[in-house]
Amino acid sequence: MAATKPKSPPRPRRITGKEDDFMADEARQILRAEMVRRGYSFKMLAEALAEQQGGGPIESVQSLTNKVNRGRFSFAFFLRAARAMGVPSVELGPAQPELIVESAK
Repeated sequence: MAATKPKSPPRPRRITGKEDDFMADEARQILRAEMVRRGYSFKMLAEALAEQQGGGPIESVQSLTNKVNRGRFSFAFFLRAARAMGVPSVELGPAQPELIVESAK
């Protein structure tokens, strides 16, 4: 009798960016809220980021808008944007995925 190969455990679900991801929605909402609180437009944020980088590569307003609206950005980007706007701290409330996903619809 031939030995059967044991089944491997199921792979964890990968986040591809195409499905609803409440963390991406929450990141987008937090960054947008900070922009509104401080009166920043995407153009102003792009200029502040360029100034912060000391004449480094400048992100276009359109690419910045797309990145923020998708909510798909690194935490390092979030920190750069927050510091460029002068945000001293960010308070995170409890995660409520059902509220975040509902408000994004």
